[in-house]
Amino acid sequence: MSGALAGRGAVVTGGGRGIGAAVAGALAAEGARVVVAARTLESLERVCAAARTHGAECWPIACDVTREDDVRALATAASERLGAVDVLVNAAGDSAASPFRKIALDEWNRMFAVNATGTFLTTRELAPAMAERGWGRIVNVASTAGLTGGKYIAHYSAAKHAVIGLTESVARELEGTGVTVNAVCPGYVDTPMTERTLENVQARTGMTRDDALRAVLSSAGQERLVTPQEVAEVVLAFCHDDSHVTGTSFLLKAGAGESLELKIVNPLALGEAKGFNHGLLAPPGSRTLFVAGQPGHDPASGLTPGDFATQFAYALDRVLAVVREAGGEPRHVARMIVYVTDVAAYRAARKPLGEIWRARLGKHYPAMVLVEVSALVDRGAVLEIEATAVLGGAA
Repeated sequence: MSGALAGRGAVVTGGGRGIGAAVAGALAAEGARVVVAARTLESLERVCAAARTHGAECWPIACDVTREDDVRALATAASERLGAVDVLVNAAGDSAASPFRKIALDEWNRMFAVNATGTFLTTRELAPAMAERGWGRIVNVASTAGLTGGKYIAHYSAAKHAVIGLTESVARELEGTGVTVNAVCPGYVDTPMTERTLENVQARTGMTRDDALRAVLSSAGQERLVTPQEVAEVVLAFCHDDSHVTGTSFLLKAGAGESLELKIVNPLALGEAKGFNHGLLAPPGSRTLFVAGQPGHDPASGLTPGDFATQFAYALDRVLAVVREAGGEPRHVARMIVYVTDVAAYRAARKPLGEIWRARLGKHYPAMVLVEVSALVDRGAVLEIEATAVLGGAA
């Protein structure tokens, strides 16, 4: 088969349904030879049969990813069929909901076993050979719950946080080997797992399914369920040859804020970023807003030019006014250039500048450049700010 992943060998856990099945189909459509793994062979056979109708090679292998022996057997069988495993997608997982005080230890352990331990075991088994060959793509399916907690999902959220930590840590260890490790963090996805969540809400509250769905989506800030195919598209993007980003977690939610999340890019080789980020990656389909230089003083206002901090607040407010008028928010500012006529004045004003910044942008730190200039066109201005913001998809 032809395609961007033609000839690559891929293993997908949790491949019998939902996200895993969609990912397996997408990889096969891109030309990859795929091994799908899950506990139930019957569901895997259906996934493979669908892939084979399009000319793809696909093999089902029964595996419980929480069992070390099963994972070792999966790695051996996959290597025999594929020759080499180039792509690993850890989509196996499970969810549960319960008030924190009612979570039993067995349930806590089960959440970690399926979501975190399974991801650890498969990655530990298959990543070393990828590094030896100098190429590999590992994508872990986490969750928005792996980035922020939520009511009644302490065990699930903690397990998905563990997946994020594992992703970032392994990415650091494998940096420079040609192997990338990333995570996809979808919100509520149209899968049997979400159906179980809705059934639990209905049972607890007496709501209709439609009302339960609206309540669940509202709690996550979503307008609709994410489709498994949308998750698969993000996974594919991480698997391509030209994707070199590693250690990132891609937030995927369906709704107004879905495409507005900028992705932090901090290469380890550049050192740890403190109080700033080396880069912010705009997601596909976004719009870029270039904000013209906004001076710290407007002679037409009739006001006396203020000190450096006052002018900084004035200029920053002007920048954010443009961003908001375009439909954005302060968190969508990706880059700022601050022109100052006196760097010493900037340094002397760092404390009030920090207070001004936090009041307007909180802990959001775009990429920034500070430039000292001899003068500015606007009379009375001692600084000017221009910015770039990344907004939502096409209007």
